[in-house]
Amino acid sequence: MKEFKARIYDFDGTAKTDSLSLEHAFNLVHGGEYDVILLQVESQEGVELWWGKHDDLAMNGHRYHTGIMTSGMTLGKLQRATNEEYQATSELYFNSANVVNAALKQTPYFEFFEQGLSAKTLEVEPGREMLIASQREYPPSTEKNFSFAPHADSISYARANDSWPIKTSYPQTAAFITVQNAANEAGFVMWDYLPSSRSELDEFIALYGKDEAQGMEFLAQFESMEINPEVGELCIFNCRKMHGIQTCDTLRKTIGSFFIKKDGWRIFD
Repeated sequence: MKEFKARIYDFDGTAKTDSLSLEHAFNLVHGGEYDVILLQVESQEGVELWWGKHDDLAMNGHRYHTGIMTSGMTLGKLQRATNEEYQATSELYFNSANVVNAALKQTPYFEFFEQGLSAKTLEVEPGREMLIASQREYPPSTEKNFSFAPHADSISYARANDSWPIKTSYPQTAAFITVQNAANEAGFVMWDYLPSSRSELDEFIALYGKDEAQGMEFLAQFESMEINPEVGELCIFNCRKMHGIQTCDTLRKTIGSFFIKKDGWRIFD
């Protein structure tokens, strides 16, 4: 099995280097042994090809979060829908996924995870397959701290609890490959804080939205670390812990997805 140069991080301050296969790295993060692993998986030319293959799908930019544009509706938009909004929002999300997933399965990005993890798409209900991946662009920003504010991701978090089909609180891992870094090499900050529920996450988001300084003061009680992936590095991390993207002074580009284990690795976004 092919191995890649790895940089391994944890909140104890230890940063190690090693050589790991994709599946070994995923298992280490998913199992909780480490919080972040960077794998050098592609060259500059290689990731530009990955990005270009997604561009060929002609998915137009969406803006569902402040400071970030994505190539499709993200899971977060669907999970933030209220009970009243859920039916219409879910139709839009799953119809979009059905249209683009057939093409996404032909991209080098998906083939990389299909070969390295035997990853398959996640179908939450018969005929309802989740989107495989999205491109993300972080335009130049003047925000004080973050282009994408601190948040956490879990497939079990949903405001429309009655309608949301995923009830199990799975361990969840995220991965994104850096295609282009901002000039200031804005990175990724993670805190050793894992919200236990959507409502607990919403409480923090409301606090941060009302007073950013108070939000940062709350997070300061937890250990944190800053990670700066290089172009071509795949960042694999525990996305259930709070994390945010530092302010980008020029355009930053990534492609990313989430992963759970449900009869093998399942990929979604």
